[in-house]
Amino acid sequence: MEAFGDLARSLVMRSSQLRLRDQVDQLATELTTGTVADPARHLAGDTTLLNTLDRSLAQLNAYETATSEVQLIASSMQTALGGIQEQTEQLSQSLITADLNPSDTTLNSFSDNARQTLGNVLDKLNTSIGGRFLFSGIRSDQPAVNGIDDMMDALRTQLTGTTDLASINAALDGFFAPGGAFETVIYSGSDTGLAPVGLSQNESVSIDVRADGDALRGLLRPLALAAIAGDEVLAFDMGIKQDMLTSASLGMIDEMQSFVGLRADVGSVEARIADSATRNASERSAISLAKLELIEADPFETATRYESARSQLETLYAVTARSQRLSLVDFL
Repeated sequence: MEAFGDLARSLVMRSSQLRLRDQVDQLATELTTGTVADPARHLAGDTTLLNTLDRSLAQLNAYETATSEVQLIASSMQTALGGIQEQTEQLSQSLITADLNPSDTTLNSFSDNARQTLGNVLDKLNTSIGGRFLFSGIRSDQPAVNGIDDMMDALRTQLTGTTDLASINAALDGFFAPGGAFETVIYSGSDTGLAPVGLSQNESVSIDVRADGDALRGLLRPLALAAIAGDEVLAFDMGIKQDMLTSASLGMIDEMQSFVGLRADVGSVEARIADSATRNASERSAISLAKLELIEADPFETATRYESARSQLETLYAVTARSQRLSLVDFL
């Protein structure tokens, strides 16, 4: 009978140890986090408001992720467009001097610079973030445009047989027109822009900037005209080269207004994204504060309960250790 009594007492003490240890761990967590470990019990089972706040926070977290992604896309687009503008403006300024002391060598050098600039512009139109190409529309898994070699080959094919500036311009108009070689040979993106991205319950934003858009296509045309002017295969005479380079310079200046407007549109989108991110952050802070007020653990009460539970647990450990050292000899 004594053996059964010892076993029962041992089980009771072990059960008490587990209960007190769990209580100490729970109270330690509440002291550390400042919130109760069991919100449902703290709220007497009425968790309706708490669940509503949690859903709102989850939704705001999703908007935060979407906003960060679209913000990165917009800023990366703006950076690429800024590079295109800078290089094009530098080229157009240099081509203005093509009329000063022209020679075949000088004009070919200008055209070579234009070809290099056109290649750089095409590279920037293939800017990607994490494997996602920014100027390809919804076909973002592949580059927006082919490279400079394909561009020059397509231009040679289009301009073969042209003998003066008028026929060259007509051929280029056809090249960049809807359904022309630029769309069928050079541009490899989609004709559909990216879907709008939700920034909040009541606001979404769309960034439909593709390499086949009017502003970019318009700027590529004078770049192509300057780049092909000195082509060895087409072998234009010096007078036509000079006319082509001068026309290209003026064309870049004319098209820059539309291009700057495109950059302004992207900048406007960036501002809307930033404003929405600020509003969402403010709302998240307010909801988080409201949630904290619901499930906040009273620091004084929690500390008092923690010390009490810890003291009981230490006492129980001491009693258990002493009882385990007892033997029949101690009673004799």
